[in-house]
Amino acid sequence: MSLTSSLLFHLSKNRVIHSKPGDVGKNPATFRKATYQEWRDSEMHAQFLANFDPEDLHDKDVLDFGCGEGGLSFLVATFGARSITGIDLNEELVHSATARAQRSSSPVRAKFVVGSDSKVIDLHDSSMDVILCFDVLEHILDYREIVREWYRVLRPQGRVFIWWVPWFHPYGHHIHPLVPLPWVHAFFSDKTLLDVCARVYDMPEFKPRLWDQDENGNKRPNKWRTMKTLPDVNRLTVTQFERVCVESGLRIEERRTSGFRGARLAAVTEMLAQIPRIQEFFCSQVVYKLRKD
Repeated sequence: MSLTSSLLFHLSKNRVIHSKPGDVGKNPATFRKATYQEWRDSEMHAQFLANFDPEDLHDKDVLDFGCGEGGLSFLVATFGARSITGIDLNEELVHSATARAQRSSSPVRAKFVVGSDSKVIDLHDSSMDVILCFDVLEHILDYREIVREWYRVLRPQGRVFIWWVPWFHPYGHHIHPLVPLPWVHAFFSDKTLLDVCARVYDMPEFKPRLWDQDENGNKRPNKWRTMKTLPDVNRLTVTQFERVCVESGLRIEERRTSGFRGARLAAVTEMLAQIPRIQEFFCSQVVYKLRKD
């Protein structure tokens, strides 16, 4: 292992060992399925209510794109949507969402579908009024094709509401449970980061999150040693995304970036989060409203 990897490993190791609940990468809710689902639903609800108007979904046909276990869909059901369709590529999560829908007492029953293709949405042309994409955009590897699909399935004047953490967010690398250090993906190669992840994962002190546990709650084999690139992130930037939107025909109706509220430098990051070219390095989130004219 290189000197750079060794140094980064020791910094990460100290942060992991001495971290407390609430620290970066140490969310207590991520260790158990029951607590994770409850936390995830709460986060989806907070994200929507802080940034969008429930009235915009009233009497609308809504697509929850990347629906996971359906937390956002169940919230939408309380806003008077005409219909709700959730789509996700993860069959296990869709089955869980369907089971939850069967237990739901909501007058609007959400329908959940396993996507058949990462580049195609299994819906008819002009069949949706609103598309929701929350905490998912960074994981859409075929994002160019999917943004064009959004345009296709939307009716005229249809809209897309997005809550997103872009690539150059301090923890946009999505490996913060193992490397709880900001902006490392902007300075180190994938090889270095994967080497560090593998070493941290093997530490006896490292407690695996839900997605790294087997059915008995034990740590799965170390996947980081066979990887070549950081997993499940598309490295999409604000500039790239907006270019794709324009190319697809979707108009950017509104974009809002927010700094790190609650941080010591909150006022500074709020200002930096508004400056083009550097804004996504200092934002906690980016919110979009797109429209099909």
